[in-house]
Amino acid sequence: MSYAIRLRLRRCPICSEPLNKVSTLILKLLFLPLCSVLGVDASSEGAFADRERKALLWGSLFMVIVGIIAIAVPLYLLTRAAPQYLYVVFGPIAGSALALLVNGAYGLVKYWASVLRLIIEVPREDAVRKPIFATLNPPLLCTCPTQQTQQQAPIQEIGYLRLRVRNLGPGTADDCVFKVRIARWPSNCSVNCHVPSDEYVDWQDVLWAGWVESVTIRPNDVRYVNIIMMPLQGGKACIHAQWHCANQCGPIIAWVAKRDVFMLGCTARLQDGLVPGEYRIDTQVICRNGQTRESMRLMISQDWNVTDITMA
Repeated sequence: MSYAIRLRLRRCPICSEPLNKVSTLILKLLFLPLCSVLGVDASSEGAFADRERKALLWGSLFMVIVGIIAIAVPLYLLTRAAPQYLYVVFGPIAGSALALLVNGAYGLVKYWASVLRLIIEVPREDAVRKPIFATLNPPLLCTCPTQQTQQQAPIQEIGYLRLRVRNLGPGTADDCVFKVRIARWPSNCSVNCHVPSDEYVDWQDVLWAGWVESVTIRPNDVRYVNIIMMPLQGGKACIHAQWHCANQCGPIIAWVAKRDVFMLGCTARLQDGLVPGEYRIDTQVICRNGQTRESMRLMISQDWNVTDITMA
C-alpha cells in the first residue's frame, strides 16, 4: 500500500474508526478505493475545492445508500427463514452500516455547509458604483498635465467603476480573484486597432477595492472590485494618451484596473487603455471553492457622468 493511500486511509473518517474487526475488514475492502478517490479531510474547517466537493457529495450519497441497503436486506431476511449464521454476523453488518449512514450524513452536511452562491451585481448607488477619490499619491503617470508649484502637492481626482460580488450561500468563498475579458470592442475601431490589446480576449486579473488581488467572501458578505479607472479634472477625463489608432478610435482616456497600471503608470500601459465608445465585457469571480460569471456593457466617455457599466 503506497504512502498516499495510507495517508488518505488515516484521514478518511469511514476507515479510521471501525467498530470492530469485521467492520474494519468490510470497510477497508469496500471503501478504501472510495477514500482514495475522495482524498478529503472531512474534519477540516477549510472550504472544499470544487472537485473535492463533488466527490464528497457523490461519496456521501453512496455511503448513505449502501448503509440503508446493508441494514434493510439483513432485516428483511431475518423476518424470513434466514440461515443461522445470519444471526451471528448481523451485529457487525449493522454496525458497519450504521457507520456508513453516520459518515454519509456528516458528509452531506459538510457539503451543504461549503455551498457558495456568488452573485456579481451592478450597484445602483452612483457613490458606490462610480466613486471619485481625491488622492495625494495617485498612481505613477496618472496625473493630469497641469502646472503644480513646488510648494503644492498634486491632488489628483480618479474615478473608478466598480462592481459588487455578494455571497448568498452558507459557505465561505476563499482566495477569490476577479477577471475580465473583452467580448466586443467599440464599433468604430477596426480589427487592427484594438485597445485594450488583443491579449484581452483571454481573462485578465483586476484589483479589488483596497488594491488587493484576492479576497475572502464570507456568507452574506459583499466585496467591491475595480473595473476601470479614469483620471479626472472637473468631472472630465484629463489624460488623452495618443496611440497609433487615435485618429480612428480616439485617444486613450481610461484604463483597466490591473496591478500593472497601478505599479507602472497609466501612460506606460497603453495596452490596458480604453477609448471612448461602448465595450462588451465578460466578468467572472473565481474562488478556490466556486465561481460565477456575468456579461456587462461598459460605456467609456469623456464625461464621467456618462461613463458607466450595466448588465448586458
